[in-house]
Amino acid sequence: MTSLRVDQPDLHVEDADLVGRRWRTGTLLLILADAAFVAALMFSYLYLRGLNTEHAWLAPKQDTAAIWLSWLIAGVLAVSAAVFYWGYRGILAGGEARLVTASAFALLIVLIAGVLQFVQLATFPFGVADSAYSSCMYVIAGANLVHILITMFLGLGMWNRSRRHMYSADTNWQVHVVTLWWSWIALAAIAVSFVTSYITSPNLH
Repeated sequence: MTSLRVDQPDLHVEDADLVGRRWRTGTLLLILADAAFVAALMFSYLYLRGLNTEHAWLAPKQDTAAIWLSWLIAGVLAVSAAVFYWGYRGILAGGEARLVTASAFALLIVLIAGVLQFVQLATFPFGVADSAYSSCMYVIAGANLVHILITMFLGLGMWNRSRRHMYSADTNWQVHVVTLWWSWIALAAIAVSFVTSYITSPNLH
């Protein structure tokens, strides 16, 4: 009987590519489910903004969130995803050191995004129940923070495993599926930032 250890990722009872394809399918299904959730958040934002029932979208003289901060967070996440993708391309060519470096820097950058997201949540110039806009912004920012926390956990795992030489040009399925997730959360942040850049309701009467 062959014993498997955590430091032998190239040993599988089943073919490694078969297992990897299952991981990829599971990750894509997770992204699809999460995309449906993000789409629902954006639809709710646009629906409540457009309808503005009983002028509940914004309270009278209410302050709104700084648009630039949402875009800054999205930009930082996009940079972190690009850095991790650079590492993934490196391991495909056998560059283990490049993946270690990229994982470390991508993790640091996504940590910065997490701090910025926490700051945004803590400094919103309104309460969660002040208006429909307020409620939407808290839920959207909270969802993005969850994305970031998950990605931080995955990034830490990638850095730790890559520095232990657990990935190679032939064994990198885990890096592949994390790249998919990382790219998705950056795309989601950009999409949400675009939608929430439109604040004033077209139905003011």
